[in-house]
Amino acid sequence: MISIASPGCPSLPLTWAVQGYSGCGGLLTDLSGRISNYIGPKTVCVWTIQMTPGLHVVMAIPGLNLTCHKEYVEIQDGPPGSASYGKICEGLGLTFRSSSNILTVKYTRKPDHPASSFDVYYYGEPEGSRGQGYC
Repeated sequence: MISIASPGCPSLPLTWAVQGYSGCGGLLTDLSGRISNYIGPKTVCVWTIQMTPGLHVVMAIPGLNLTCHKEYVEIQDGPPGSASYGKICEGLGLTFRSSSNILTVKYTRKPDHPASSFDVYYYGEPEGSRGQGYC
């Protein structure tokens, strides 16, 4: 479980019992969840998070410390191939919000580099509630 204080409800933390997923990519349709690093032979993994219409995807990466120039996470605002928020290899408290009900996470690493550990948390947020979750 992870507990994150929601800016719209400072006295009520937003708590998820998250479903973890560590396979190499796929379509995720749960209202909340966690993507963990993939350990295996594949060097590119793409997860597409799709909420029901009327919800946006909010994503939080508590801490990211990948080996820059050897691996990165890319967040795309929509289905695969959409506009990118950029290629990220490090940072603390990173958050992203989709402009629609779809957000894509792409993890890429060089074949000779072992995968580093990371966790990406996500949840659906109703349109117009910007940062308020389900308060």
